[in-house]
Formats: sequence, C-alpha cells, structure tokens
Amino acid sequence: MTNRNIGNEIIQGMTEAIEYIRGNKGSAKVHKVEIPDEIDVREIRENLNLSRKEFADSFGFSPRTLQHWEQGDRIPHGSARVLLLLLQREPATIAKILRQN
Repeated sequence: MTNRNIGNEIIQGMTEAIEYIRGNKGSAKVHKVEIPDEIDVREIRENLNLSRKEFADSFGFSPRTLQHWEQGDRIPHGSARVLLLLLQREPATIAKILRQN
C-alpha cells in the first residue's frame, strides 16, 4: 500500500491544467470525449419505455423541448447532450445514480 498525499496530487493536477491552458502541453494527460453529432432522443426515450412526460420529468427536460428534439426542430446542446449520451450508453448506471438521491 502506498502513502499518497491527495492534496499534493490535486495541486499538481491543477498546475498541469493551468500550464496546458497556457499552451505548455508538457506531461499533461488529455482525455477527449467524442459526443456524436446525431443523438436520437426518441429512440433513447423509447428504449427506456418512458412516455415523453415521464422522460422529461425524470431527467429534468421540459416536455416542449423534448418534443422539439424528437421532431428534429431543435438539437440538444451542452450538458443535455451529454446526459442523453449517457442515457443511451449506460441507462442502468444513470438510473442507479438518480435513485441515490
């Protein structure tokens, strides 16, 4: 078992992040997450066997926004897009996390 100093590890990580932002790539580890351009919101909802209202209420979306996404009038952005991707790939994990509240 190793003796770790978590505080020092956090400081080192933040220092590397600041250096990376300033353009000094150094030894910083970069992890890129690819989020596909196309996310089929209706398919995700139907795979979870939820109505629009149930899906919207369960995951904090407005029913109207959900309707626009499903009809292709609008596309999800930002954190909504990430949540939808997680629901597509790991629905059981997301359900478990939400039940812990």
